[in-house]
Amino acid sequence: MHITKILSFIVTMTFLLFSCIKDDESETINYINVNSQIPTFAVEDTAGNTFSSKQFIGKQSLLVFFGTYCPDCKQVLPVIEEVWKELKDDPRFLLVTISRKETAEVVYNYWKENQFTMPFYLDTRGEVFSLFANNTIPRIYIINPDNEVVWMAVESLDISAKELIQKIKGLK
Repeated sequence: MHITKILSFIVTMTFLLFSCIKDDESETINYINVNSQIPTFAVEDTAGNTFSSKQFIGKQSLLVFFGTYCPDCKQVLPVIEEVWKELKDDPRFLLVTISRKETAEVVYNYWKENQFTMPFYLDTRGEVFSLFANNTIPRIYIINPDNEVVWMAVESLDISAKELIQKIKGLK
C-alpha cells in the first residue's frame, strides 16, 4: 500500500513537471485567435523602456507569453532564442517576449543562466496576458504587418526555429 502511494505521487509529480501551466482547472478560453487583431497594450522592460502593441504595425512579429517556472516554456524559449539570433538584424522583424506574473529579477536571472540575448518584457500582474486568454502558457503568436494574428501555438511549439522563421518571413 505504501509503495502504491509513492508511485502515485511520482507519477503525479512527473505529469505536473512536464505539462503546460494553467492558472486553474477551468476550460482554456482564447480571447485572441488566428485572424484576430492584437489588442492595445503596453509593457515595460527592466530598463523602463515601454513597448506598445501599436509597434507591431508594419512589422513581421513574434509575440510570446512565458513563465520561467513553466516546463513547456523552458522547451520553447531556446527555439525562440534561435529565431531571435537569425532575425534580430532584420528591420522588418519584431520579437516581443512577455513574462507572465514574474519579477524582473527572476526573469533576468533565468535569461543570464540560459545565455539568452532576446529582449523580454514584464507583465507582473498578468493584465496583458488576460487580454489574450484566461490561462495556459506558453502562448506564441505570429502577427502580420496589419496587426493581425496569422498563426498561434498554445502549450507547446511543434515546429523548429527554421520553420518558424519561414512562417515569419512569409508574411506580407
